[in-house]
Amino acid sequence: MMSGMLALRLSAYLITAYVTVGAFFYFQQSKLLFPAPKTWPNTAPADVGLAFEDLHIQGVHAWWIPHSGDAKTAIVFHGNGYVIEDMVGSELTLLRALGLNLLLVDYRGYGRSAAVTPNEATILADAEAALEYVLKTRSIAPGDVFVLGRSIGSGPAVYLASKNPGLAGLILESPFRSIDDAAGVISYLKIYPVGLMLRTHFDNYSRIGSVKSPVFIAVGSEDELTPPWMAQKLFARANEPKKLLVIPRAGHNDLTETGGVELRESLLSYLSGKVNR
Repeated sequence: MMSGMLALRLSAYLITAYVTVGAFFYFQQSKLLFPAPKTWPNTAPADVGLAFEDLHIQGVHAWWIPHSGDAKTAIVFHGNGYVIEDMVGSELTLLRALGLNLLLVDYRGYGRSAAVTPNEATILADAEAALEYVLKTRSIAPGDVFVLGRSIGSGPAVYLASKNPGLAGLILESPFRSIDDAAGVISYLKIYPVGLMLRTHFDNYSRIGSVKSPVFIAVGSEDELTPPWMAQKLFARANEPKKLLVIPRAGHNDLTETGGVELRESLLSYLSGKVNR
């Protein structure tokens, strides 16, 4: 009798815990997926000697960092845990070395952009506003525009490339196959139907097949948040020409530092039109 009651109590506790954790994830998923920092460093490209324009594009805070001559342009979408001020350092140094005009974008809800609760719809709208600015305000031809997305930024980058077949190229760093897959990597979420619970999906896998521009994908071999198999699945579905770079010993947050010269040279080769396996 007692053992039966203990079993019932234990079952009740487990069910309560399951429902509680599931409800927390469901109702707090925007904060969990988009943990925008409350504070950030007081930095700017000028701190590393780069001329720039401070912009607000339809509520989106951005930096325009021009390069000399007839350089092509990259619109850069960062990861979910930082703002463009945090990019002043190794990330901006790598981007600058590529010889491109840069438009660094903070999603609404991040940094000095308009205060909203970010989700897939708002971020895709921000991406469209950034591309419209480059094409119309800067009068840059689509064939001279690359879109680059890191981690969560792979979502808007793939979206833009899939909707605009004339772009110069798509660059993905530490991308996910979809938010559903990325959430499924988290151990305590494996027991939940995350596909039904999520309101933001960023289904890169479904969209990348529509991308007609050259694709470059880089991922760390030790990435546990967006494991290499996700990049490999995206690469397999992407159209030619395409290139996949797996950086040994790199994790999710040190791809730039660990990749170093290899990442920079691979990107320069891709940008010059030398895209291969």
